[in-house]
Amino acid sequence: MKNSRIIASLLILTAIVIGLFQQSCKKKETIDEPVYLTVSLPKLTLQNELYYSLRTNERAIELEFNQPIDSSTIRGNFSFSDKSGNLDTTYTLITIDRKIVLMFQPGFTLKEGWRYLINIGTGLRSTSGTSFPSACTLEFRSSTLTLTLGASSSTTRNAILCISDIHLGEYRAVTENYCWFSKNQAALIDLLDYVITGQQVRQLVILGDLFDGWVIPYRSSPFDSAAGVYSPREYFLSVANSPVNIPVINKLKEIASNSDIQLIYVPGNHDMLLTKSILEEIIPGVVWQGNVPGLGNYSPVEEMIMEHGHRYDLFNCPQPLVNVGHILPPGFFISRLQAAGLKEHHTNLLKEGFATKGSVEFKLAWTLAFEYVRAQFAMTVHPDSVNILMNGIDGYTNRFSFNGIRDMYAASIEDKWPATQTQNAVPVQMPVVMAILDGNMDMFFAASYEYMSSVAPKKYKIVAFGHTHNPEIKVYPSGKNYQGIYANSGSWVNGELSSKAVRTYLMIWPGKWTGSDLDVVSLYQYNLNSGNGNPNPDYTHTLLAEESINIGN
Repeated sequence: MKNSRIIASLLILTAIVIGLFQQSCKKKETIDEPVYLTVSLPKLTLQNELYYSLRTNERAIELEFNQPIDSSTIRGNFSFSDKSGNLDTTYTLITIDRKIVLMFQPGFTLKEGWRYLINIGTGLRSTSGTSFPSACTLEFRSSTLTLTLGASSSTTRNAILCISDIHLGEYRAVTENYCWFSKNQAALIDLLDYVITGQQVRQLVILGDLFDGWVIPYRSSPFDSAAGVYSPREYFLSVANSPVNIPVINKLKEIASNSDIQLIYVPGNHDMLLTKSILEEIIPGVVWQGNVPGLGNYSPVEEMIMEHGHRYDLFNCPQPLVNVGHILPPGFFISRLQAAGLKEHHTNLLKEGFATKGSVEFKLAWTLAFEYVRAQFAMTVHPDSVNILMNGIDGYTNRFSFNGIRDMYAASIEDKWPATQTQNAVPVQMPVVMAILDGNMDMFFAASYEYMSSVAPKKYKIVAFGHTHNPEIKVYPSGKNYQGIYANSGSWVNGELSSKAVRTYLMIWPGKWTGSDLDVVSLYQYNLNSGNGNPNPDYTHTLLAEESINIGN
């Protein structure tokens, strides 16, 4: 009797389990049963949730659907096009079960930095009769990965090459081991050769800090009397005539004299005492783009703006109101402290930022920067000692102490910040806390706030800065609805002096010059290609990042 009850219970339990399993299967079948066609591109990258990136040498585009495709429904429901119209004669289609492969015809090549569309109509059906709920459009953008030395798929000069933060130092800087630039000399000369011979660059734009007038040890005179240097003009001429720098300057002179290329210069913070007349004396034919003392910007086409970026950095922008008649900011003196550390201790320097640790008050930010540099080099520095030599730079003849400098700026720099911004032609006034933090951030916030946000008096689609030594490209705002691109050209300082990639630059292709629907911004690094026992190593353009934006938006 007992056994029969057990058997009966087991049978009931088994029936319940089977019933639940069957219901589960039915639910799964209901959930998984396809209602509409969907498509994916497994071999391509979807960028910014908006478009798929294509290499310019791509020979096929593979589309994968969630159901097998009825090939008889493709005709009239599938097209490939660009701004010129339908490109259906440039490819053939191969259908394999759930895949449609678009194969480009021999002789057809994607244009660089170009926008393409695949349109799929609702008449395309699966073998079971399923279709898209509405017409489907897939956007593709081709890359610009064909930069080669002296040759390109394009022989039309329609690109802007932006470079910044080269930091050419004077002769003393090289011999006394505090120069930021020297080891990348050969690479820079080679890149400038590419500007001349590569047949792509229409404009070479240097976004500041070509010369370095800040990295001078504080116990050394900014003007080297032994070399006959007593003024800013003589100082910058001495930098240009330093043996390490002469080949670079000569190459820039060659570019400036080339009728096919414009050489544009926008001043930076480390050469804010440079003037139009001094630069034109050094490089005849250069186009100066300064607007107020120590600052400038350049707009090659209406939707683009370029500048060094220090305009928005309280520590490093011109400060004409703290001490009337002078413009050097606090960052000048911190740079001189760093230079002393390099000269005396030969320790590697991480240039990016002064470790203000997010301080939002000037006096504390200064103290943190000062102590950070002093600790980095294990330096013995007496902040009250009057040992910072000036000797006439920016009109200062008396010596300073570091505490004296701190107190001079702390007395009024924050109160005068609104008026300073007005004098420095800042488009949108920003709070002092933001300007202090900008010195330690990547400047993306400042660029977007000033030029791309809702408060900007004039909006730009592409904003290019230097200054931070941090090469990068970002869209603003993030996601498929972005309205602008921020790009930073990075630096050419010696590699051991930076935690970021060096020898970097931007290549920008304005759609108005190329005929494309897109403005394209690419970030490159110039690297020595010495592999495989090459007896004559050369340099290669290594793509680090790329973004594009529809000029019609």
